[in-house]
Amino acid sequence: MRRFITILKMDLVNLFKNPVLVGYNTVFAGLLILILGYLCGGDYSESKTAYQYYTVSLIVYGMLNGAMTASNCFMERDIKRANLRIIYSPVGSFCVYFSKMAASFLFNYVLHTLLLLVLCPLVHVSLGSNPVFFVVLMAPVELAASAFGIFFCCVFHCEETTSTLLSTVINLLCFLGGTFFSLDGMGSLMAFITKISPVRWLNEAFFTLSCDSSLRYFWPVFITALVLSALLTAGCKLCFRTEDYI
Repeated sequence: MRRFITILKMDLVNLFKNPVLVGYNTVFAGLLILILGYLCGGDYSESKTAYQYYTVSLIVYGMLNGAMTASNCFMERDIKRANLRIIYSPVGSFCVYFSKMAASFLFNYVLHTLLLLVLCPLVHVSLGSNPVFFVVLMAPVELAASAFGIFFCCVFHCEETTSTLLSTVINLLCFLGGTFFSLDGMGSLMAFITKISPVRWLNEAFFTLSCDSSLRYFWPVFITALVLSALLTAGCKLCFRTEDYI
């Protein structure tokens, strides 16, 4: 356990020392919410409704993009070279990939929570009558996204391939899920297609919490995300090979 914590600390330090990842999950995400909320304010009866929509939907988008952070933490060239010492040490393969998963989860969760703490009072966005439920529900989603990214790394063994596939899958699901704009008004066929995307139901869960203060989707999403995290971790155990990582 002590060895795992040591590796986890190293991975966390590497992530927080990366200005691109820190900026993408804070400054860039915050500016994107502010710009889209301002530009689309006229599409809603109240301008703050646009900020509400884009704060929630883009936070979900940021959480899912945690898979990209995980792939960077696992297979970025400079980090990969330094981790050769861990590969040859007697810590076991589980510590190698699970520490990356845990570090990516903590990194994304902390930054996204801090972003909400800054943005919500700034643009008068509500997270519901009890914001704790909103923040708690973020945790298993962040974990599942990190596990998804690490699983792709274990399967494809290449940062470029992994990043390309992850970006394509995540952006397609988010587009169909109505992250950037609602597709419900684009005909019955498109409205049906959006229901296929799991992001649609993720958005629904967080919007229900923030706008209606309802726990209707809380437990289904919470449990599903935890089960998915466990399955992806098991998949990492099956697919991870030390020689591929080297």
